[in-house]
Amino acid sequence: MTSSTIAQQLASKQREISVAEFFERNRQILGFDNPQRALLTTVKEAVDNSLDAAEEAGILPEIEVEIAKDGTDRLRVAVTDNGPGILRREIPNVFARLLYGSRFHAHRQARGQQGIGISAAVLYAGLTTARPAKIISKVAEEEGAHLLELSIDIQKNAPRIVSEDVTLWDRAHGTRIEMILKARYIRGRQSPLEYLRGTAIVNPHARIVLTEPDGTRITFERATETLPPLPRETLPHPYGLELGELGSLLRGSRRPSLVEMLTKDLGGVSPRVAREVLAGAGLAASAAPGSVDGPAQERLLSALQSASLLAPSSDCLSPIGPLLIKRGLRNVLGEVRPEFFAPPVSRPAKVRGGFPFLVEVGLVYGGGLPVDQPVQVLRFANRVPLLFQQGACAITNAIGSMDWRRYGLDQKGGSGLPTGPALILVHVASTKVPFTSEAKEAIAEDPDIDREVTLALQGAARHLKAHLSRKSRRAFASEKFAIIQRILPKLAEKTSGLVGRPVPDLTPVITRIMDVVTVEPVLGTEKTGRTGSLEITNYTPRPRILEVFVEGPPEELRTAAFEPAPEGSDADLGRYWWTLPKLMPNGRTRLSLRFPAGIEVDANDLDLYVAGIDEGHLLGADALPGDWEVRLPRAIVEAAEAAEAQGGVKESEEEVDYDAEETSARVADDE
Repeated sequence: MTSSTIAQQLASKQREISVAEFFERNRQILGFDNPQRALLTTVKEAVDNSLDAAEEAGILPEIEVEIAKDGTDRLRVAVTDNGPGILRREIPNVFARLLYGSRFHAHRQARGQQGIGISAAVLYAGLTTARPAKIISKVAEEEGAHLLELSIDIQKNAPRIVSEDVTLWDRAHGTRIEMILKARYIRGRQSPLEYLRGTAIVNPHARIVLTEPDGTRITFERATETLPPLPRETLPHPYGLELGELGSLLRGSRRPSLVEMLTKDLGGVSPRVAREVLAGAGLAASAAPGSVDGPAQERLLSALQSASLLAPSSDCLSPIGPLLIKRGLRNVLGEVRPEFFAPPVSRPAKVRGGFPFLVEVGLVYGGGLPVDQPVQVLRFANRVPLLFQQGACAITNAIGSMDWRRYGLDQKGGSGLPTGPALILVHVASTKVPFTSEAKEAIAEDPDIDREVTLALQGAARHLKAHLSRKSRRAFASEKFAIIQRILPKLAEKTSGLVGRPVPDLTPVITRIMDVVTVEPVLGTEKTGRTGSLEITNYTPRPRILEVFVEGPPEELRTAAFEPAPEGSDADLGRYWWTLPKLMPNGRTRLSLRFPAGIEVDANDLDLYVAGIDEGHLLGADALPGDWEVRLPRAIVEAAEAAEAQGGVKESEEEVDYDAEETSARVADDE
C-alpha cells in the first residue's frame, strides 16, 4: 500500500469533535468523576447561576435546593430561585448548549463565566439516567411560565426539546431546574450541605433552604438586606495582553484611529500616554487600527507594556467587605460561638497579568471549635466555596508556609496547617481567577496572589496574637486580683490585732496594686427573657472619663432595652455606646440590658470596647478599634486631659515594651 493511499485513508477518518462529545468522554474535567462529587457539582452550578442572576437584577436571592431519592442509586435534584427568569428563546441554549453564556467576554467578577457548568450537569444527567432536565421559568412581564424538558444532542452540541408547555406558576418571577442523575448524598466536608453553608457565609444577603433526601430541612437565613455592589465591566488592560490578543483587537476595532482605539478600547491608557506609546512604537496616531500588523504589532505591545499606565479599576470586583465577613461567620457559626472574631482583613486591589484581584481574610478562635485538630480552612473564589483539591490550592499553601507558632497556634516544624481551635476564611476575587482546572476547585500557584494572601493572613494573625496576649494578661490580672482580695484582708486583720489598731481601709492599696479598669459582663435568664449588666470599676489611682461600646448581632441587639439609654448607636452595625460620668478611683457604675423571651444571646456574642484608656490598663474589654471612626467629643477629651494633669501616672514600662514588640512584629511581617 502506497503512502498516498494510507494518507487518504487517514484523511477519511478525520472529523470535527463536538465540545459536548469531548466533555461527555472527559467528564472528570468538569467535576463529574464520581456520584458524590457529581451531586455537589450539580448543586454548585445551579446555585451559582441563581445567585448571579438575582444579583444582576437587584433582587435579594432566595434559593431552594431539594434533593430526593429516585431509585437505589439515583437522586432527583431541583433548584428554585426568585431571579428575573429567562426568556423562552434563551432557555434551550442556556441549559442545553455548552460554551453558551453572557459573561465570558465581560471583564468583571462573576461566579460563572464559561457557559459550561449547568449545561454539563444536564449532560451528565442525560448520560447516567437518559432522563431530560425539566426547566420552568417565568419573567415578571408574562402571565404564564414556560415549562420545557431538554436534553443535549451530543454530536451537534445543541439543545433537543423533548416537550414544551406554558403553565401557571405561583411565583412572580424565577427559574427552577430539575434533574435526575446517578449520584450519592453523604454529609461531610465535601457535601452540598457544606457547600451551601460556605455560600451563606460569603453571601450573607442570600436566603438558602436545603431539603435533604431524608426530609431534613435546613435554612440559612440572610444576615443582611443589602445587596453587594454590582461589579462594573472594565476594559482589557495592556499589561495582560498577549500579541495575538492585541492583533484581534486591532483587526476588530471600529475606531477611526490608533489613538482612539488605545484610549477607548483598552483600560489605563490616557490620550497623552497613547501618543507617547505610538511615538515610541514608530506609528502614526491617525493610522487605522487594522493597518497595524507583523513587527508593528510587536513594537506597539512592547511600548504599551513598558509604559507607566493607570492600574486596572477595581470597580469590576465585588468584595465581601470586613463587616459582612464577620456577620456571615457569626450568622452561620452561631452554634459554635467562637470567643474571638479577628477584625477581617480586606487588602487593596492589586494586578496580576493585567487583571485586578483582591484578597480578604477572616479568622475566628475558640468557642466550640476543636482544639486538637488542624484549623478549619474555608477557601473561596469570587464568592464560591472551593471544597476539593485543598492540598493543591495556593490558599492552603500560603497558610501552611506561615509560622503560626509566633501567633499562638501549634504547628509541627513551623510549616503545614496549624493545630488549634481556629477557623480561617480566605476569599480571592478577580475577573480572571487562575484555577487549576475547568472544575474550578483550586487556585493555581501565582506569586502575586501568594503575596497578597500571605499579607492578609499575617494581618489577621496579628489580631489573634494580640487577643491571646490580652487573654493571658487578663487571666494573670484576674488571678492576681483574687489573691490580693483574699490575702490582704486577712493580713491586715492579723496585723491590726497584733498592734491593737482598727483594720484600715484597703481599697486605696488594692487600687494602687491593680491599676486597671475592669469590665464584667453578666447575662442571666428569667421568665421574661435574658437580662444582664456590665459592671465597670476603676481600680486606677486617678479619675477616668470613659466611653463604653457594645457590638453584637444587629438583629438581636435591636430588641434589647438598655438602662441608661445609649448616647449613640448604629443599629445596622449592631453598635451602641455610652459616655460615662467621671469615674473616681474605686468608683463603680453599671449598664443594664434586657432581651425579650426567645432571644438567645450570651456574653460571648457581645464584643466590649472602651475608649479613654490604653489596653494595658483594661481588663475584660478591648481598646476601641481604630477602624471604627468614632471619636470622643472635645469636651470629654479636655476633661480627661485635665484629670490626668491633676495626678496622672506614667504608663508602665511593661506596656511600652509590649507595644514595641507588636510594632516590630508588624514590620517583620510586612517585610
